[in-house]
Amino acid sequence: MLGANGADANFLAMHRFILALTLVGALAGDAEAQIGRPAARVPEPKSWMSFSVGVMDLSDVHDGSTSTVWEFGNAVQYRISFELPVQYQSTFGVSGSFARVPLAYVQGARLGPPSACAPSCDADATVTQLLATFHAGRGTLGFHQIIDISLGATGYSAFRARTSGERLAPDGVDADLTGGIGYGFGYSFAPDMQLTLVQEGFLTVHERTNVAANENTLGHQFVLRLGTRFGF
Repeated sequence: MLGANGADANFLAMHRFILALTLVGALAGDAEAQIGRPAARVPEPKSWMSFSVGVMDLSDVHDGSTSTVWEFGNAVQYRISFELPVQYQSTFGVSGSFARVPLAYVQGARLGPPSACAPSCDADATVTQLLATFHAGRGTLGFHQIIDISLGATGYSAFRARTSGERLAPDGVDADLTGGIGYGFGYSFAPDMQLTLVQEGFLTVHERTNVAANENTLGHQFVLRLGTRFGF
C-alpha cells in the first residue's frame, strides 16, 4: 500500500515537473519571439508642409514698359510650401513666397507720366513667387542632403516712393518666368519633422517691350533660407 502511494506520489511529482518545464519553455519561446520581432514601422507622411525665412538678393531689372530701372537691394523673404511624396524620398508640390524689397527707382531716357521720383528715388516693392517644386532628400533620422528644383513666376508689384509714399509704375503685377535650383542640408528629428538650410539660385526672364538691344532682360536671384518641414 505504501509502495503504491509512493509510486503515485512520484508520478504526481514527475507530472508537475514536466508541466513546469512545458510552461517555462512556452514563456521562453514567447519572449524570444518578442525580442526577434522587428519593431513596428512608422508610416511615412502622406503630405508635407514647410515654412522658411531667407535672405534674398536680386539683380537689377530693366523695364521698358515704364522706361525705368529697378536697382534692387537685399531683403528678407518668407516662404511656404505644400508637397506630396513620390518615390525615393522625394516630393512634388507648390510654394509661395513674399518679400518687401528696397530699391533705387531710376527713370530712363523715355520718361513716363510726371513723377516725384525723377530722375530717381528710394522706393520699396513687393516681390512674390509662385512655383511648382520638386524636393529630393532622405527622410531618415540625422543629416541628409537636399536638392530643390522649381519653375514658375516672379511678380513685382506695389512700388512706392519712400519719401512721399507715391505709388509708382507699373500698376498691378509685372510677372517674369522663373526657374531655380537649390542645394543644401537637412536634419531629421523624427520621420515627420525636419530642419533645412538651402542655398537657392533663380534665373528670371523679363519682357523686352521698349528695351534697348544692348540691355539684358535676364535676371538672377539668390536666396539662403532656413526652414522647417512637417509631415502629416
